[in-house]
Amino acid sequence: MSNIKNECPTQSREAMLYRSALAAAAKKAGLNAVKFEEKGIPYEEVYKASSQELARENAARFRAKMTDPYDLRQWGAQMTPELGREAFGMEVTQCTEDCFAMDMHFCPHLKGWQDLGLSDEMCAKLCDLAMAGDFAMADAMGYTLDNPLRLANGDCACRVIYRRKGTPEE
Repeated sequence: MSNIKNECPTQSREAMLYRSALAAAAKKAGLNAVKFEEKGIPYEEVYKASSQELARENAARFRAKMTDPYDLRQWGAQMTPELGREAFGMEVTQCTEDCFAMDMHFCPHLKGWQDLGLSDEMCAKLCDLAMAGDFAMADAMGYTLDNPLRLANGDCACRVIYRRKGTPEE
């Protein structure tokens, strides 16, 4: 039984469906990790590399939609569509040209892992591997990313703070 609190009610049918889809994908990844561990097959580097590669592809797609990728207000708009805000229980805490920060009070990925009955330790490990993608995406966009709070670590939210590395001229 998990001691991690990962709840944020929603009445949105679309958000519930989106949560379910993300949780199902996370379950598959989590179950693969468990099976690899049972067989003594290392998987962490492959999982991390896959997360990073997909994130870099997403960064390129986001960048193409932005008129000024150095303006983190535009990044925030890309990262927080209405459906995503509802599905993750997002709360934007800062949105300036130089910094975008938000707290997420629900994680569909974590929910999928919890539904499998994975230990809190395994959930935290899978979160670390998945977050490697978020860090790669930030880097590809020219940002730094801090993640001082994580639901998978038992914190009250998953906090992400993106900051611009420098100006376009640097």
